[in-house]
Amino acid sequence: MGELPENRPAHSAAGTLAKTPLAHLLVYTHERRLTGTLEIAAVPPAMVTASIFIIGGRPAKVRTSEPGHYLGGVLHELGSITEEQLTRSLADLARAKATGPALHGQLLVSQRIIGNSQLEAALCEQIGRKLRHVASMPLSCAYAYFDGFDGLQGWGVDGHLGFDLLPMLWPIVHENPPWAHVDEGLAGIAASAMRLGRGADLGRLGLGKDQRAAAELLRVRPMPVAEFVSTSGLSDRQGQLLAYTLLLTKQVDVLRPQPKAPPSVPPSTRPPRSSVPPRSPLPPRQQPSPPPAAPSLSPPAPVAAPVTVPPASRLSRPPTTTPSPIPAARTSPVPAGPAIASPSPTSFSPPPLGMPAGLRKNSGARLRPPEGLAPELAERWDEIIDRAATIDRADYFMMLDISQEAKREEVEAAFFTLVKQWHPDRLPAELAPVKDACSRVFSRMSEAHATLVDAERRARYMRLLADGSGSPEMQETVARVVEAATAFQKAEVCFKRGDHVQAEEFCRKAVEADATQPDYHAMLAWLTALKPDYQSPEKTLECIRMLDKALEMSDKCEKAYYWRGCLHKRIGRASHAVRDFRRAADLNPRNIDAAREVRLFHLRGGRTSSKPPVQPAGTKQSPLPPRPDEAPKPGLLNRLFKKT
Repeated sequence: MGELPENRPAHSAAGTLAKTPLAHLLVYTHERRLTGTLEIAAVPPAMVTASIFIIGGRPAKVRTSEPGHYLGGVLHELGSITEEQLTRSLADLARAKATGPALHGQLLVSQRIIGNSQLEAALCEQIGRKLRHVASMPLSCAYAYFDGFDGLQGWGVDGHLGFDLLPMLWPIVHENPPWAHVDEGLAGIAASAMRLGRGADLGRLGLGKDQRAAAELLRVRPMPVAEFVSTSGLSDRQGQLLAYTLLLTKQVDVLRPQPKAPPSVPPSTRPPRSSVPPRSPLPPRQQPSPPPAAPSLSPPAPVAAPVTVPPASRLSRPPTTTPSPIPAARTSPVPAGPAIASPSPTSFSPPPLGMPAGLRKNSGARLRPPEGLAPELAERWDEIIDRAATIDRADYFMMLDISQEAKREEVEAAFFTLVKQWHPDRLPAELAPVKDACSRVFSRMSEAHATLVDAERRARYMRLLADGSGSPEMQETVARVVEAATAFQKAEVCFKRGDHVQAEEFCRKAVEADATQPDYHAMLAWLTALKPDYQSPEKTLECIRMLDKALEMSDKCEKAYYWRGCLHKRIGRASHAVRDFRRAADLNPRNIDAAREVRLFHLRGGRTSSKPPVQPAGTKQSPLPPRPDEAPKPGLLNRLFKKT
């Protein structure tokens, strides 16, 4: 593996694979979208046996001490290159490496033997195989996580955004099952029922045809683990592993019905008024009130039992100290059934699933069926609302309820069957209020049908699906992110050539399209601070607060530190300014401007040459609060003529 990088920071989490399997570590980084390096070593540590670089929760590079899973071999097994092309390209690679660094994949692309899409597919498969190899390492191996650190800088392709983790998890768990965690986790919910969640995306899990068909059973009705294993059509161990993977990836809800009320005493058995009632074991104030006597047209709705989840924390400490194999799943009501217990809590906590853009505005109030609607129409009403809320998170195959191997004839047959059920013109008049929701579902189904029956469009879609962008919601998210990144690049170009007005326009578009990027907010704050009417101390403080928000999003935003230092310097806060300049220089040693400001501060003996802006005549002085660490030092004359 070579020498460890000299700039490697202290680890922020550590443990062993026996207590925290690799699948749990990967899911943890995926759900929190962490960026850093996970290193796994033998115990006692003699050398690093594996390094995994993760970007935003997506594995980007995997390097192992044991050779294997070479890219050329993967391409050959995938059918992208022939054996003759592999042999010839390896010889070309050896000659290229004699003159400098060279990568096999880039060489094959430059020779036009493969395309970029084939290279991406092979790299994804290669990383999946390497992760399965890492999962097979002894459980005594120790791991350490280094947050925000690229331990594989300069090895392989730098700058790649990583690959979707979810399709790699099932092969990892299936080939190297952590049985101790599987058995303990499933035992914790043995009395519970599982139901496929509304946001479940089975198409991303890399399941085989049999496993996906078994998982779809949980969409039909909730089942306890034992019943699911027995009815899945898989072997007992296969069914248990599938249930464990669905729980680990938050694809299922764990359900508990409302406890049954104690049976009421028939009127004929009640004691007469003259008799003395039996003494109650509870104090009078704790006696449960009797249920209302009004008749109900439907059984009472069950209540979900809350699942206790400890506060989520980053990987600043080991995710688990005791075996806690399965994340706490979401809980929802379930029709009456056997008594269900809550699963044991765990340190894993998933990010909330998103809601389709079309329903976000009304997410707080669900459109309920009107009173007096026939039961079958009320059920159909709820089905339309539920499907409209989840349709954007499904891929085209899930929309049409077909497998990814379905041929054109099967796609046609499935679609025309759904037309009879989901065409909005077929709705009865009583369901007119949900016609728009039904039209939305049918529009998505029509889009899926048109894509999957066209060979060229289907091929393009399959590439999107392989990248984890198969659902409309994910495609919209990716489009917004790309739009924001493009606008920000244009803003940077305009900023460099001094066109601040155009730069601000593009920067605002970037923030509106993707408000999660601190760099976008930082540049917008600086462009605002450069305006002539934002030169006063009050306006400068407003821009400083904007930069504070950017740094709350990420404390590694170098530009935000540098620009905030400039604004602190503008209003005379020397110590605050130099602190920000020093932080910017630490984050980027090539930031010459920040390093120069730090040197000038020390050369001036801790004083700044810049003065607060002079207030125009007739205006009040800015009410800036004095800072204890910024109190002016007594000058030489003051010390000489100081009164005793």
